[in-house]
Amino acid sequence: MLLNHEIRQTEHALAHARMRHRWSNISMAFGPMLLVVLYALFWLPWLSGGSKKVVLIPAAIVAALFGVAALRLKRDPGGPMRSASSEGQPRRLSEGELELQLARLRDERKLVVAGVSGDLKVRRVAYKEDAYADIDQLRIESKRYGRVNNLFQAFLIIGSLAATGIAGISDRMTWDRWTILGITFLVGTASGFMGYFKYKERSFYLQQTADAIEAEWEAVEVGVGRYKRIESEEEQLAEFVEEVHRLKSEQKKRQQNLEQPPESRGRGDQ
Repeated sequence: MLLNHEIRQTEHALAHARMRHRWSNISMAFGPMLLVVLYALFWLPWLSGGSKKVVLIPAAIVAALFGVAALRLKRDPGGPMRSASSEGQPRRLSEGELELQLARLRDERKLVVAGVSGDLKVRRVAYKEDAYADIDQLRIESKRYGRVNNLFQAFLIIGSLAATGIAGISDRMTWDRWTILGITFLVGTASGFMGYFKYKERSFYLQQTADAIEAEWEAVEVGVGRYKRIESEEEQLAEFVEEVHRLKSEQKKRQQNLEQPPESRGRGDQ
């Protein structure tokens, strides 16, 4: 139990370090991109001086904040602040240090499990308790893919309407044509990403598997459904482990099918 607790703490710290790394990359990318957009807006002929100040000043502040965030995150990467055992001063462990620590703890747990004689019921109970952690992980991944899909979908809607609106009001300005071309290119890129990577389908299947495992977990807890006809607790555990293993295997197969090219997916369905 102590090793499992340390492993969960290290996994949380590693996820925190990776999140800070992602935000540093996002801040480093969006800062210059926003400055380029501001430079383009500055030369638009139909924007008056007052309108430019209203748009450019807040956007310049946001770009500066992105730059400051990128600088701080790049200068101080790693997980949560924690005290080192030797010098006692708090510091952040890097992603590499956390990955090595996690691998060491997992190897140590394997050695402990190998040295302890546990019967099949104990392993099944441990598998049942770990199933709820799998539910949380599946839902986290589902929400992540769902957010990406919603972001691309919103960009498709807004970009399509913006391109149509600009095309309707433009008649002779050259910058309108370039704006429509750029928006159309970005809309096509977003549509291609959505069609190739199948973010919506990934989110749906992950959520579906999480809900199915949760339903099995609740059914075996209160003894309903298929488990009300099974009186022995060991038989209920065996049935639960078999069903959860089947659900996980089906999810892995669906994931592998989604990661294949569209042509391979079509041949596989046939």
